[in-house]
Amino acid sequence: MSTDVYTKTEKGRAEVAQRSLGLNSRQRAVLILLDGRKPCSALEGLLPAGQAAAIVGELLEMALIAPAGVASPPLSPVLSRAKAEMIETAQSCLGLLAAEVVRRIERAADEQELLGVVGHWHMALQASKRGRDLAHAHVERVKEILAKALPA
Repeated sequence: MSTDVYTKTEKGRAEVAQRSLGLNSRQRAVLILLDGRKPCSALEGLLPAGQAAAIVGELLEMALIAPAGVASPPLSPVLSRAKAEMIETAQSCLGLLAAEVVRRIERAADEQELLGVVGHWHMALQASKRGRDLAHAHVERVKEILAKALPA
């Protein structure tokens, strides 16, 4: 791992800007430091032994980084819009409980995967005090957005 070079994916760059996934301070620091130029060995002196590799693995699993030279496919405008709508609603209605829901939303790589997360998001909204009355309208809005990208 020490000679491997990683770069942020589009999702990783969005996370640096928005802080929506609830990364801990070490995960966030590693994400910021991986710039596509420095090898992972540059992280070794900054973290306790073995933690750099574990964190790089976590960031890879979340699709926040990729090996340098491997381009990540850009998110479609429809997917970006639907994710933004869902994340904003989760954060405003669920407060601190939004972190896991937001992680699931962010992990969805395409419209079909995001559609699979809609049920979990909807149930979380219905269970919340702030989101209960708005849940149905928000779900219909997201389904409307996704319908523009999904085949009939």
